[in-house]
Amino acid sequence: MIRIERIHIHEFRGIRELKLDLKSQNFAACGPNGTGKSGIVDAIEFALTGNISRLSGSGTGGLSVKSHGPHVDSRDKPEAAFVTLDVIIPALGGKKATIHRTVKAAGSPKITPADADVAAAFDSVNLHPEFVLSRRELIRYVLSEPGQRAKEVQALLRLDDIERLRVVLQKIANACSRELPGFERAEADAKTSLLTALGAPQLTKKAILDAVNPRREMLGLAPLADLEATTSLKDGLATTAAIGAPGRVPKVQANADLSTLKEALEKIGSEAFQRVCKEAEASAAELEKDADSLNGLSREALLKSAVELYDGTTCPVCDTPFEPGVFEEHLAAKLSHLDAVTKKRAALEAEIKPILDTLHAAGTALATMIGYASQLSPQVDATALRAFKAVLLGRYQQLQKLLPLDDTRAVLTKAHVVPELVPTLDALAAAINAIPEPTKQDAAREFLVLAQERLEQYRAAKLKVAAAKMRSERATKVFTTFGRVTTAGLEKIYKDVEAAFSSYYRKINEDDESAFTAKLMPSIGKLGFDVDFYGRGHFPPGAYHSEGHQDGMGLCLYLALMSHLLGKSFTFAVLDDVLMSVDAGHRRQVCTLLKESFPDTQFIFTTHDEIWLRHMKSEGLIKGRNFAHFRTWTVDLGPTEWDDRDVWSEIEDYLAKSDVRGAAALLRHYLEHFAKEACDRLRARVEFRGDAQFMLGDLLPNATNALGELLKKAKVAANSWNQNDVIEKVGSLEATFGEAKVKTNHEQWQVNTAVHFNAWADLKKEDFAPVVAAFKAFTASFGCATCGEMYFVTPDRGQKEALRCGCGGLNLNLLQKGS
Repeated sequence: MIRIERIHIHEFRGIRELKLDLKSQNFAACGPNGTGKSGIVDAIEFALTGNISRLSGSGTGGLSVKSHGPHVDSRDKPEAAFVTLDVIIPALGGKKATIHRTVKAAGSPKITPADADVAAAFDSVNLHPEFVLSRRELIRYVLSEPGQRAKEVQALLRLDDIERLRVVLQKIANACSRELPGFERAEADAKTSLLTALGAPQLTKKAILDAVNPRREMLGLAPLADLEATTSLKDGLATTAAIGAPGRVPKVQANADLSTLKEALEKIGSEAFQRVCKEAEASAAELEKDADSLNGLSREALLKSAVELYDGTTCPVCDTPFEPGVFEEHLAAKLSHLDAVTKKRAALEAEIKPILDTLHAAGTALATMIGYASQLSPQVDATALRAFKAVLLGRYQQLQKLLPLDDTRAVLTKAHVVPELVPTLDALAAAINAIPEPTKQDAAREFLVLAQERLEQYRAAKLKVAAAKMRSERATKVFTTFGRVTTAGLEKIYKDVEAAFSSYYRKINEDDESAFTAKLMPSIGKLGFDVDFYGRGHFPPGAYHSEGHQDGMGLCLYLALMSHLLGKSFTFAVLDDVLMSVDAGHRRQVCTLLKESFPDTQFIFTTHDEIWLRHMKSEGLIKGRNFAHFRTWTVDLGPTEWDDRDVWSEIEDYLAKSDVRGAAALLRHYLEHFAKEACDRLRARVEFRGDAQFMLGDLLPNATNALGELLKKAKVAANSWNQNDVIEKVGSLEATFGEAKVKTNHEQWQVNTAVHFNAWADLKKEDFAPVVAAFKAFTASFGCATCGEMYFVTPDRGQKEALRCGCGGLNLNLLQKGS
């Protein structure tokens, strides 16, 4: 990946103009909420990817980079909104490059130099937008549901193609399972039709040969010794008239089929069938009386339909996204509560089963005779048969689905009703009987032709069932095998991530969780995540750990994932206010973790907490002046920093307008900021406050005393080493500092800190101008005239050894000879 050297942001989001020098090192942006920190994050993300996450995705409505990327005053000038990054590319030996992207041409950044390896490096960053981590993304790794966590983690690890393929395989397996019953019904119908043509009670090889061979013998054909998959019942028959052609309806078979239809219709109208229907209707009525059972029955049917129609992604009933394992478990739990209802339904379905079989047989027989009707001469009007076939189909479908029960009861009440079909049946009988009686040879020929035709239909249906079963079995096997193999592969990846995560978390909690362990548990479509809680067992992170610990876990898991994904290429990350809930002690350990475990990664932090910024500085995670401290934001100016030049210029502007109150307020706020920085850098002694709320008078006197004592200590040390030039230099610094201190009337604000500064607002312009000049000189005496950086003590803990500045122009030894 990359490391950022400089950022230039212009007319972008809430920023009018901002230039930051990151020096390819860790960098922090600190300031109160609403001062422009997130604008920097957006700018970096936009420059590298052309996108802004907070303007895209769920919950963003009609927001877009094109419309809302430019500053509000430049919303009609997207070409004016741009971000430029100067970077180095470690993988290319520290090669320098620049990427410049405007909102108008967000998809076409200008990259310099336009070398292929540089473009590839930027493309690699674009493929990893997760280099930006906010607390929102951090928590979703820790507290999200197993299925959602699996998606998030696999997307980060670039394993999301596995999940997409798993969903496709699940859909294929479900589809193959759903198509099988239809093929099986077609096979059953073809078998019935074949048995009718053969006049055989059962479909066995012997029954078929016993029916076929006498006809073959009558035609002088050799008997069939065996029946193979390719055997033709009419093998050797020289000529065959097409069965079904006008005038060639097989008379014997047609009469047999007509008899089958009449028997089916008689069975429907029989007292026995009526009795079965009446008993089933009574059972349905009894079930309908029980409101709880009825509601349960409705829910059970709905849940079972959902299981059958589930496509591996969303519930087919409510469109709620569900992972497969989660969905089945969810429905199984609900169905288990309906066990009693399930038994009642099964009993009713058992009563209805023979009714369904009778209706289906009649429907099949009707379909056969409807086919004959148009082939007879003269043709027979089969409208009545078609109408009744449609009625039977409706009855069958309602009884099969069972609900609503009142509709099922209505069907059972009239299931035995057969319309007036006698005229049509008589017409069919007459037309069939009008067919000339075939000779024995013709009858035998027609028998063989029809039997072969229906045998082929049965064979084809049987092959389709076999193929459907094979597809279903293979699809299920592929799905389960894919799940097993990918789970095994993911387990290896997650074990590595688990070990790294646990190690990182132990480092930032070594004081009380040094034995911490975690479990990442992958399964098909899910990723369980349990963590140790002080040796009491493993639980989900949100079960017992505090919010601060959860934040720490999120960061550690993110670091473990990125480290696994990128390895040595993990050279850059933006952490957007991710540790606001971590306590002070653990923040120092976080600094140590980032420094020691990721020395080659440039971290860019944003935070609204000044104490967190000081931790990063004191722990050496942020070096020197490699931070931006924002003080305010306005829509006209954008963010403004606590920068000496800007502050004094702004104060002068207030005075030019005779706005002493505004100038006084800004001076006070700046001095409060200055005093905090000075106390921190000079390691001044400050009285502890539990609420960490320090007033100006609590800090500025201490910083002043600290610098005075340090200069005296440096002079004593120089004297012990006989360094006259250093003694002279320190003396000059003391004189400048002393003179500046006197002009601020420091004795007064040391005595009455609260009143003194509040009184400034009441001064006139000519009275307050000298105060401004005095404090400008006073604050300048705390820093180097060459580099402009405030003096600081090294090291930041333990014995004070030196007073230095950023450029090395000041480097005063504080240790006496022999100490």
